[in-house]
Amino acid sequence: MISVAELLIIKNYIRSKKKDSFLKIISIFSFLGISIGVATLIIVMSVMNGFRAELFDKLLKFNPHIIVHSVGNDELSIPKLTQFFNEKKIEVKSIRKVIKAQGLLVSERSNSGIGIIGINKEDLLKDEFIKELSGYEKGSVIVGTALADKLGIAKNNKINVLSANNVSTPFGKLPQQFTYKVASTFSSGVSELDYNYVFIPYNDALEFIKNSKNLISVDIKIKDVNNVDLYKKELQKNFQNYYFTTWIDNNQTFFDALLVERNVMFIILTLIIIVAAFNIVTGMTILVKNKTKEIAIFNTLGMSKFSISKIFFIMGSFIGISGTIFGVILGVVFAHNIEAIRQFVSFIFQVKVFPPEIYFLSKMPSLIDYKSVLIICFFSVLITFFASLYPAISASKLNPIKGLKYD
Repeated sequence: MISVAELLIIKNYIRSKKKDSFLKIISIFSFLGISIGVATLIIVMSVMNGFRAELFDKLLKFNPHIIVHSVGNDELSIPKLTQFFNEKKIEVKSIRKVIKAQGLLVSERSNSGIGIIGINKEDLLKDEFIKELSGYEKGSVIVGTALADKLGIAKNNKINVLSANNVSTPFGKLPQQFTYKVASTFSSGVSELDYNYVFIPYNDALEFIKNSKNLISVDIKIKDVNNVDLYKKELQKNFQNYYFTTWIDNNQTFFDALLVERNVMFIILTLIIIVAAFNIVTGMTILVKNKTKEIAIFNTLGMSKFSISKIFFIMGSFIGISGTIFGVILGVVFAHNIEAIRQFVSFIFQVKVFPPEIYFLSKMPSLIDYKSVLIICFFSVLITFFASLYPAISASKLNPIKGLKYD
């Protein structure tokens, strides 16, 4: 508890006099440093959370949540897998057989290595980003818009695709070549898919891979994507002749990189708060030195060392807590309106901030995680508490006799 006398002394010290104007400047810089540090942390973490959510959304839109491959020559059975999910009461969004292969696309303008996805028309229609499927039939392909622009491909053009399978010719073994007609293009918003993949009918894909069963898989999308690892273990127990991978397995390096980047950014930006906390140490230490005579008088009047240390500790903590609160308000408001701020800055300076052609996102993402905000607040207040301890302890250790010796 704070006594009335301690509260009056704290109020008197906070209202600095003219001779303590230098201390006031240090306190203001401490306050601003902590506020800016907290706000910057919240803004950066929110933007990174927004990026993470957008990227996950796009990954989950394109990538299957569970991929099933056959061990040996066993045939993949969709009915058996469907029965398993029904028995376990796991909601399945889609389950389909696909072929994934590699090839070399040859056009008049240029060549490019591509991924080939063989899939039936009815299964392809389940993808949200496929809006046009006219002409998707035997001998046709659907090409990503970005890939089509890169290679100068238009609708109804003929393209050649070279497979990894060799054919014998009078000139020796050469890669087998297939000719397809471009039925349409698609734009998924996922750069990896738009630049690198084409879709062809499932039966055409079988011819392309020469019935190589190792390239055939079953792609499953489920509603509860967060428990895919648990479902994977259950599937592996029930289907010994299949092996399973999840979207997390296939993107583990990417997730690890995001986690490391997030942690490093948190550490680096926390240094701003630590630097501001050093200002609190400096300001409170100078205040203690300037108030040596008054501290000696308080001791003489019977005030305990604990009360004296409490006064200076509360003053330092007050700067830190008020700076943290202001920083949280500033950071949350900025993060909520970051897209409007981006547009305003772009308009005023006539420059592209966060250009969509580079980041493949139409607007700057921001997602405030209030758990992270609480963690940031906790660390900020904790740092200022530690910063306030040294000057508070120093004040309590002053010798009242030395303080009054020359007065």
